[in-house]
Amino acid sequence: MKSSKAYVPYVLPILLFFLMLLDGHISNAILSMLSVPMSFTSCLLLMVMMFATFQMDKAYMVSLATIIGLLYDSYYYNVLGINLILFPLIIWVMYFVFENVIPNTLTIILSFIIFVTFLSLGRVFLLSVFGLTVTTILDVFTRNLAPTLLLNLILILICMAPLKKLFNVKK
Repeated sequence: MKSSKAYVPYVLPILLFFLMLLDGHISNAILSMLSVPMSFTSCLLLMVMMFATFQMDKAYMVSLATIIGLLYDSYYYNVLGINLILFPLIIWVMYFVFENVIPNTLTIILSFIIFVTFLSLGRVFLLSVFGLTVTTILDVFTRNLAPTLLLNLILILICMAPLKKLFNVKK
């Protein structure tokens, strides 16, 4: 898949790096504004990676996701392996899904919700395996996953049109 916009492969790594940082700031800003025992996780990085799969080559995106996952882990967790594993795996799944599903607005939104769910549950699972968190399933679903899905649903509704235009998604 060749990008019709020749600059995208060169700008994408920089954009993803800044989105990685922006995601953390958005999540922290929401947590500081609301005094509720919930965890809102912004997934703009995952959203842009999803749209990039429509134009970028699979090997390029999996490699880029691996590098971003490594940076994400070293910046946020100080443990390598969580996003280093999850990001490339999710990118691979994205390619599989969008090779078999026509990417229209509804399928993109629903797919994004599934990818965010997979990322959130994968993080909790791997953080538990590494012994970095102790949590219950009820806490994961009510205090993390539900607020995260709500936030990211709002974000994809806001960002859908500009990202479709940037990555030349026709439907």
